[in-house]
Amino acid sequence: MNTTNIAALLILTLLLGAVVVFYKDSIPPKLKRGLAISAAVMLLISFILTVYTLFSMGS
Repeated sequence: MNTTNIAALLILTLLLGAVVVFYKDSIPPKLKRGLAISAAVMLLISFILTVYTLFSMGS
C-alpha cells in the first residue's frame, strides 16, 4: 500500500490544526468553528487510516 497519500493527509491535518490554534484570535467565530470541525474530522480519518495501514503491513 502506498502510504504517501496518508502521510500528506496527516501533515495537512496537523498544519490546519496549527493554523486554527495559532490564529484563533483573528479568525471570525463562524469560520473558526467550521475549521475546527473540519480539522477534527480530518484528524479522525488520518488516525483511522494510519491504524489500518499499521494492521495491514503484515499481510
